[in-house]
Amino acid sequence: MDGKSGKTTWNIYWLLPVLVCSLVGAYIPASAADRLHPAPDAVLHYRLIGFTFPEQRKADAYRLEVFDYNIKGDYAKPLLSRQEDDNKIIATVPSFGKKYTWQVKYLKKGRVFDSSLRYSFTVSSHPFLNDNAARIQIVDSAVKYKDLLVFIDYTRTLHNMAGEALWYLPMIKGVADSSAAKIRDMKLTDDGTITFVTEKNIHEIDYDGNVLWSGPNDGRVSGDTIEQYHHQLTKLSNGHYMTIGNTLIDPASLKADRTVTAEAGSMAKTPCGTIIEYKRNNDIVWLWNSCDYLKEGDPTTHFNSFHFDEKNKTIYTSYRNISRVVKAAYPSGKVLAQYGYDVNKNGITTGDDMFYSLHNVGLSSNGHLQMFNNNFKMLNAMPKENDTRVSTVLVLKEPSSPVDSLQKLWEFPCNMDTLTATISSGGGSVHELNKGDYLVCMGLPGRYFIVSADKQLLWNAITYQKNAEGKWEILTGYRISPVQEIQLENMLFRNK
Repeated sequence: MDGKSGKTTWNIYWLLPVLVCSLVGAYIPASAADRLHPAPDAVLHYRLIGFTFPEQRKADAYRLEVFDYNIKGDYAKPLLSRQEDDNKIIATVPSFGKKYTWQVKYLKKGRVFDSSLRYSFTVSSHPFLNDNAARIQIVDSAVKYKDLLVFIDYTRTLHNMAGEALWYLPMIKGVADSSAAKIRDMKLTDDGTITFVTEKNIHEIDYDGNVLWSGPNDGRVSGDTIEQYHHQLTKLSNGHYMTIGNTLIDPASLKADRTVTAEAGSMAKTPCGTIIEYKRNNDIVWLWNSCDYLKEGDPTTHFNSFHFDEKNKTIYTSYRNISRVVKAAYPSGKVLAQYGYDVNKNGITTGDDMFYSLHNVGLSSNGHLQMFNNNFKMLNAMPKENDTRVSTVLVLKEPSSPVDSLQKLWEFPCNMDTLTATISSGGGSVHELNKGDYLVCMGLPGRYFIVSADKQLLWNAITYQKNAEGKWEILTGYRISPVQEIQLENMLFRNK
């Protein structure tokens, strides 16, 4: 402590180098600058910000103040103020496309005794969700889950329950550098990182958009020049990455059945859906080929999701076109059960006529099979039959013995109103939030909702986009994934 100035020695050493600079964007010693976020003059692609700053030894509380940027330095009244007892504070600034200034005031026993310099940053304009591109209509507002945040794939955005954008996937050269590119399966990992699938590759980034890992995409599995990744990427608890790809084979090797009719020696190659498990160094740990068991190629089967039950060492895979779930042992790959449409009526599958064209198979918290049941008949529909069918959220109990059958435990039909189609032939996802409450994407209808265990709508939203004529139309969806309030610190302060 300097008795004359009343400031700590730490504050003197921090302030001395900046006395010859302006108070905004001034030079800061590296050790202090490393703990500043946003960094001076940073450009961010998000409004939800994890502010970090050096600790003040005497402070027992810190007050963050954020202002509209003012070139004259007039900062009388803050736009927002947040107070915490440590040097990490989460706050959301009002708008994209604006410049802001922030500072921290240090408190002891409720009284301010010092303050930091002021620093400025800019939040860039949102290119994917604005009055000229896309919007969200909230049909039913959230109460129970008012603090939940959600990633919506085709808006490339993290939203709050009011539909407002908080973060967007920025343009990243070689990763996500086309505004038209479709982003799939964007979700938060347990490590606080974000994974997603593009039309070219699979990636993991941090909240700031730094690329942490990308798939090798080298054709080792596919036999093509690329791996043909599609639909899903999941980071496992051991840090490995599991994804869906294709391998190209001679269709004659499938011992052609009702769907594969190519003659032996045909030059045409059939894609077969695969699961690839990578280490971080891109070594392949495990590989599973759906055609080894289904004897049918993708897109005939259309392999569209998997769920790895790490605890019980089983993998569930789903196939839209043949309306089937296959349960296999890990790592042997041996098929343990098949559920769904029994096309040949030969007893290979159980649960005939219980679901159709499913997406996003998974397990509920109590171990039951869950899925988005598109309920769209692709193989055996009568003319216009699908016009009267309704997609559902479906929970099933698996057979406990060979003589048991698949049992329907719970189902919610997606015909809550007439604002969108009530049946979807593609896309869709289901995430259990709390026991029995589900966050749902309907896929093509662009509908997203939360439904409770007692089948009450807890949130309901629809995405729209402007077409070439400037008129609003449904923006189709693929999946939606949640970010709970308890996960925010890990996401925002992961390396800070």
